[in-house]
Amino acid sequence: MKPVIDIEKNKKIAKQVERWDLFARLTPTLFLATSLILVLFDIVKLEYAFYIGLAGFAVTAVSWWWWAIFTIKYLITVLNRASKGLYEVNDEVIVVKKELAELKDEQ
Repeated sequence: MKPVIDIEKNKKIAKQVERWDLFARLTPTLFLATSLILVLFDIVKLEYAFYIGLAGFAVTAVSWWWWAIFTIKYLITVLNRASKGLYEVNDEVIVVKKELAELKDEQ
């Protein structure tokens, strides 16, 4: 039952990565274009646009950092579980090889 949860969580992470990628492409471009228009038409001062951009960057950086930390923690857990399973399989293969060797020696 646990692998089903992992598959669902993996799909969620893949969607989140796609969203972060889209956000990283669109947000700066839209912000710069909007700021340029607002500053050119003297609706907003350049200083205000700069501070709004700085605040937006800070919020984005902190949000992304926490998301990245939690995602990396999840991936490490999945990799540790997978490596434990591989060690168990390796141990079982060693036992089977020994048993086969013993059967060969008996014949």
